[in-house]
This record gives sequence, structure tokens and C-alpha cells, in this order.
Amino acid sequence: MTIRLLPAAALLCAGLSGCAQTTNYPSLAPRPIEREVLRAEAVPPASAPAVAAPIPPSADVAAIIARAQAADVLFREALEKARPAVEAGRAAPEGSDAWVSGQQAYSSVDAAATPVADALGELDRRREDAATAGDAATEAAITDALVQLQALYEAQRSALAALLPA
Repeated sequence: MTIRLLPAAALLCAGLSGCAQTTNYPSLAPRPIEREVLRAEAVPPASAPAVAAPIPPSADVAAIIARAQAADVLFREALEKARPAVEAGRAAPEGSDAWVSGQQAYSSVDAAATPVADALGELDRRREDAATAGDAATEAAITDALVQLQALYEAQRSALAALLPA
């Protein structure tokens, strides 16, 4: 039976091959727009902006520490301002107005802690840069500053944790 089908299949394939187009392939030559791009003149690179003299790393680090310490003062003020609302919210049933006010007050205090965390990240990045550059003195100075800010950060986290219910 398969022998009878073989000539029919060959005839069918031969007939179908006549249906295929053989002459309308797209040209691989450059299109007109591509020729224009090739003829266009290259745009000269923009001149580099003047780079200001870098601030000494110690001044940068001192400024970062000063900003973090100022932010810590604001955090402590926000903490004392929010404490009554947070404590009232802890005692209130979940979903009540007092509870919502307590949650909002806690969130505002938590947000006030962000600048110290940002300063930690900035100093850590600078320490990595100093280590990569092989500047051991700057790396050591930044590490000392990181220890200071880490203590501030942990004190803020402890203060926030004390506001939460046990």
C-alpha cells in the first residue's frame, strides 16, 4: 500500500513546488535612507564640562556627619511630638481614629529617621570608593565616621522599637 502512495506523494510535491515564488526576495542593498546616514557627517562629541576641584574627603565626611546629627535632632523632636499619639493608638482598637492617628504618627517618626540611613549609605559608598582607590587613610577616616553614624542609627531604631507594642 505504501508503494502505491509513493508516486502520488512525489507528484504532489512536484506540483506544489511550482506554487512557490522564486524571484521576489527583498534586496540586501542599502536602502536610500541608509545611504543618507552613511553620507552624513559625524557629530563632534560635546566638550566635557569643567570639573570643579573636589572637596577634601574630610570636609565631605564632616558635612555628612553634621547633616546626620542635625537630622537626629529633628528625629528626636518628632519622636517626642508623636509619642502621645502613638501610645494612645496602641491602646485603641484596631481601625479606630486613635489607632489610625497613632499609625500616622509612627510613620512620620520613621520617615524622620531616613536622613541618618541615607548618610550611612553615602559614607559606605565613599568608603568603598576609597578602598577601591587604595586610599587607606580616607577609608579609615570614613570607617570611624560610619561607626558614629551607626550608633545614631541604632539608637533611632531602638527608639522606634520602643514605640511598638510588645
